[in-house]
Amino acid sequence: MVTKITMMKMKLVMVVLAAHLLNVNAATQQQQQRQQKLQDLDYIGDLYSRIEEVKKMCQVKKVAFTAALVPSDVKGEGIGIIGPFSSNTILRHRRVITNIGNAYNPQTGVFTAPVKGVYFFTFTTYSWVAKATIGASLYRNNEEVLLIWEWQDAGDNEDYASNSATLVLMQGDIVYISLPKGFQVAASILSNMHTFSGFMLYQL
Repeated sequence: MVTKITMMKMKLVMVVLAAHLLNVNAATQQQQQRQQKLQDLDYIGDLYSRIEEVKKMCQVKKVAFTAALVPSDVKGEGIGIIGPFSSNTILRHRRVITNIGNAYNPQTGVFTAPVKGVYFFTFTTYSWVAKATIGASLYRNNEEVLLIWEWQDAGDNEDYASNSATLVLMQGDIVYISLPKGFQVAASILSNMHTFSGFMLYQL
């Protein structure tokens, strides 16, 4: 009789243990499911962030401009001389031909990078003077990147010169054409002879 009671107690204990194990397993499965859901949410959040990054990359800024220098003081044949000045002076190319993205300001003559990227700039200078130093410089912020210059002899009154540069710019960097101290250039009110152009190759 005692043995039967003992056996019944053992079976009861086994049942209780089994039930407990089932509860533990169920709780463990629920915990694992919760963890999996959290991992899925993290993955979805990461995926969403990546999608947003791709969207931003796809929304590439479109930047391109060309502007021409126009003289304020005109002499014969619509030509005007700019300079010389006692200090470096930004040349304000006021006649805008193209300004996609409005990154170039014709009032100041300054291009401001709207985003970090690789940009290409080119400029052409024109001169119609004798016995003078002619040319211009391309600047990034306060740094001279390129310089065109020549001593214009007597009898060699008209000349053109061009130069170009590919620059990595941070957002807010500025690029402009400067007339060095003592230099002269010329421009026309009739034709676009002295020009400044640039465009973004790609964003970084």
